[in-house]
Amino acid sequence: MAKTLIIYAHPRTRGYCSTIRDEVERLMKEKGEGYELIDLYAMKYDPLLHEKEHYTAGGRAISPRNKAFQQKIKRAERLIFIYPIWWNSMPAILKGWLDRVLTSHFAFRFLPYGIPVKLLKGRKALLFITGGTNRILAWIFLRDRAAKIMAKDTLGFCGIKTSVCQFGSCTAFDGRKAARLRKTVQRRMERFYGW
Repeated sequence: MAKTLIIYAHPRTRGYCSTIRDEVERLMKEKGEGYELIDLYAMKYDPLLHEKEHYTAGGRAISPRNKAFQQKIKRAERLIFIYPIWWNSMPAILKGWLDRVLTSHFAFRFLPYGIPVKLLKGRKALLFITGGTNRILAWIFLRDRAAKIMAKDTLGFCGIKTSVCQFGSCTAFDGRKAARLRKTVQRRMERFYGW
């Protein structure tokens, strides 16, 4: 059984995100950790939220594919997300996946007066996020809004305790940068799993 779900959202097969993915998978295999990779671009995931799925409009339909994702999340102890920041946000395919999978009455629900109940407590997530902006400038001007939206406002809202590892200045990619990237990923994975 996969105790960890890796959700990967990048169309390129070579670069920063794919290097992170490859290193995460290598470490998981080396440590004998059960995992499953969900590559949203490779599976051509449909990110469009359809009217019949929109819960505030009375829709409760969930496709079989998205129900399967929900079951995998229920069984998982940990989630690892690997994606870039584009226009100070996650890729649309990942946003659509979240909209369609982390649904009302699965990931959260509301009590009277709109009081939220977190239904995915007990799980942990680690975000590996890449961006083109220098990390210092991203903090000064953007205050890491995109990471906070995912970590706190999305996953945290559902009860998932989330850690973030961001990489900046991810433009030209070479072997030296790849080696540093792998070392950072290894340290964060060791901390996340307590290896």
